[in-house]
Amino acid sequence: MLLKMRFVAPWSRDYRVSSTLIVSQALIQHQDGVSLHPDLLLWEKQLSSYRQRWFDCATRNPLGWYAALCGIPPAALLAQHCNALPEDASQYWVASPYHAQLVRTAVRVMPEGQFSWAAEDADYLCATLNPLLAEEGMQLLAVGAALLLACREPIAAYPQGFGAISGQLLPDTSHEGEDGLRLNRLLSEIQMLLFQHPSIARHDRGEPDVSGIWLWSPIDEDIESHATQLAVATRNPFLQSIVDGQDAGVTITEPEQLAEVVKQGMPLPKRIVLAGDGEAVLLTKSWLPALGKARWKPKSPKPEGTLFTSLRSVMS
Repeated sequence: MLLKMRFVAPWSRDYRVSSTLIVSQALIQHQDGVSLHPDLLLWEKQLSSYRQRWFDCATRNPLGWYAALCGIPPAALLAQHCNALPEDASQYWVASPYHAQLVRTAVRVMPEGQFSWAAEDADYLCATLNPLLAEEGMQLLAVGAALLLACREPIAAYPQGFGAISGQLLPDTSHEGEDGLRLNRLLSEIQMLLFQHPSIARHDRGEPDVSGIWLWSPIDEDIESHATQLAVATRNPFLQSIVDGQDAGVTITEPEQLAEVVKQGMPLPKRIVLAGDGEAVLLTKSWLPALGKARWKPKSPKPEGTLFTSLRSVMS
């Protein structure tokens, strides 16, 4: 009882309080099936003892997973936590900052789990980009460490979610929609501006530059209705900005932070979701001993809606 009364930051809370663990970007697809992210190999023996149920599932980052569990678009979640929304805004986007490196003729985005970020970095981005965005009738808003873009006039473009971009090559084609080229041009101008005005604070901390922002999850609907909020423990700075980690029944993490939320020697929870590259596997404790090495190969995958129905039933 004394341990429960002792205050611990949500991201460092004893993981045993969470009965469900969701690890985004945990699976890597290849021609023979999928493999575990290298940062999960320390737990492969334990994970192999679980019963597997496979699902087709969109590739999401932690914010995207939390939003899907709540049943509300990610941009709507951020808007609900924003202190002051522009009165003339008709559309909102999630803005995800990233660092990218040139790889031969392509550009690879650093995985979100490796990209350090804080509220002061979000303030820097707002101060740097808002003069440019104001010319487009837009405004970048900080929601803690997370970022929300408000638009006076809607943009008819439909980019992928950032979960599909994190750790992957930056798309070199125009986005779908009649304003796809306009969005491409805007993102390119933002990249140039950030190259010309790097963050001195990040340089002083030895952290990588911000190469650009990725806009995703646009909404132009009423955002007044509030979703059911879940208590979630996480190390992801964007998700930390909007969740309460007290008495969390769910932990959402990326592979790079798993060692920080599941300390060595601690038992894994009874329910685990590993997801990535369009697949997800729900792992549940099995009373039968595991025979041989686990095969990480999707078998008769069900629709992702079935997975979320199952998860919500144990979280309610």
